[in-house]
Amino acid sequence: MTASRHDPVHSGPVPGQGDTSGGEGPVRKSADGATTDLRLLGAAASVWCGASLALPITGGSAMLAAGLVGAAVSSVAAVSPARLLLWLGSLFLIASHLGVRADRLYVPVETGPFEGEVTVIGDPERSFAGWVIELRLPTGERVRSRAFGQPGSVVASAAIGESLLVEGRLSPVVDQPWLRTRHIAGHLAIDHAEHAARAGPQHLIPTVVRDRIAAGATTLADERRALYLGLVMGDDRLQPLGQKLRFNASGLTHLLAVSGQNVAFVLAVARPVLQAFGYRGRFIGLLGVLVVFAVITRLEPSVLRATVTAGITAWAAMTGRERTGITVLCLAVIALIGIDPFLVDSVGFQLSVAASGGILLIGPAVERRLPGPSWLVAPMSVTVAAQIGVSPLLIMYFGPVSGASIPANVAVGWAAAAVMTLGLTVGVFAGLVPDEVAFLLQRPTDILLWWIDWVAAWQAGLPAPRYGLATLAVVLVALIIMRMVDRPVHRAAPILAIVVASASAVPVSPSAVEECGSGITWYPGGAETSSALVLSADAYDGSVEACFDAGIRSADVLVLERGSAQSARLATAIGDVMDIGHIMAPPQHRVIGARRQLDVVELVTADATLEVQPSQDGTRLAVVQCCYNGE
Repeated sequence: MTASRHDPVHSGPVPGQGDTSGGEGPVRKSADGATTDLRLLGAAASVWCGASLALPITGGSAMLAAGLVGAAVSSVAAVSPARLLLWLGSLFLIASHLGVRADRLYVPVETGPFEGEVTVIGDPERSFAGWVIELRLPTGERVRSRAFGQPGSVVASAAIGESLLVEGRLSPVVDQPWLRTRHIAGHLAIDHAEHAARAGPQHLIPTVVRDRIAAGATTLADERRALYLGLVMGDDRLQPLGQKLRFNASGLTHLLAVSGQNVAFVLAVARPVLQAFGYRGRFIGLLGVLVVFAVITRLEPSVLRATVTAGITAWAAMTGRERTGITVLCLAVIALIGIDPFLVDSVGFQLSVAASGGILLIGPAVERRLPGPSWLVAPMSVTVAAQIGVSPLLIMYFGPVSGASIPANVAVGWAAAAVMTLGLTVGVFAGLVPDEVAFLLQRPTDILLWWIDWVAAWQAGLPAPRYGLATLAVVLVALIIMRMVDRPVHRAAPILAIVVASASAVPVSPSAVEECGSGITWYPGGAETSSALVLSADAYDGSVEACFDAGIRSADVLVLERGSAQSARLATAIGDVMDIGHIMAPPQHRVIGARRQLDVVELVTADATLEVQPSQDGTRLAVVQCCYNGE
């Protein structure tokens, strides 16, 4: 059967041509499409607010019944503002009831010993000297578990769907949004673990595909392998801290989180195979591909949003009820929140919806107004629209956003798309052949990965502005004014406002002694003095990120108070994103390229003189501030 106008494999936007929303781009605009979009936008907002507020109204069953009756009545009543209000209010009551019900079902586990069989529901992650993994107890609760030593080695080799026999101790979780969105009800400290049963057949295909993709990447260098797995599967567990900082600073972190763009390319790769089936077979096959890919990428909220929207688009195309992108996005949001109200608190889900909404609502207007050739304007308009959509959330959760984001995304967007496509085709085959053949197969991918990483490093090193809410608002208002005025002379003021706001947002190194996060202290230098970073035993990943965000890009000396593996990892990350003169470390250290400090030495900075003293056992350095400001 030839592809028809409603073929679910062919309907919707063409992946790779600016769509990163998971297939929910506009297909056909009916006469009342705008009205439908507005109604569904209101419906999605009502459901979101109801689930988020989860008002504990007396008589939850009565509230649910009232909501269902109201929604049913409003669906058959004449079109009017009163009907719309009744419909939105009913959806709010239903979502609020579902939110209250979810809250009541989320009960932290009780403290006490545990012994029994558990099911692995998350990939093991390295954490200092141990391993962290998510497990499901026989009673259904999800727990986040930590294991060291022999139990840690068992956990490290565990696969999703596998059963383990464990002994340990349970403790309840502190109520946090991140844990709630994953339905984690407790912690399990594992004292003993052993394999019990392999994963069931439902995990076979996703596990095999995931393993082959990972096996095909073994010929890549470590950093590029981490980048490759993040781009193709959203697996960023191997990403080193330095690379993570570069991608954060250049606004490219979202590439390592599987999103609608990945789903679009999966469908593009599957399309030639699905053409061999009949009409309904193509639809069923498409749904199967979406389900397998969602499991491969571990059912992340952004993946759920993208796969559901792609599935709705395919269903609408098959039944001849094609819908606009906004309609499909709203239906997906309503359905997913109805199934799991905790998704409203998921940062990944919020960012995914905001990015898709920005692309669909703002993208066309941006594309019409941007000058230049279509091959450049199309991807740039998608990037700009998505960035506008997610910027408020990024600032709220993670701080100022980088001005390098848009040019960096335009520069690497095509390369990231190529890596995703190659990873899902050549990458799987590379995992089935000898390493010598896999090495040759992965050379084009390796070059693309080099380009993406190089752009991230180059953009991270530029003095790009970092926009907070205030500066971002100034820039957006100035841009709007520029579009409203006709005479060039009247555009001088908004242009000046943009320049001043952007210049003031460029981070510069602190001019005084400052503690960056926890465990890293910055000592500025002068014309005849040295600048220094002192890294204590309390430093962690966030400390290095805070130091970089503060505008520190170089230091004459990096002093490590400890020579542990953690200090070595942080020192490597600092060296990846900053220009460091030399590193001072304890006599017994594990830091590559560091200088062993055997004697007491004075380090003169602009504001203070520091005395660096090695301990008698040679395992640490004591940094003592002798004087301050010449005192």
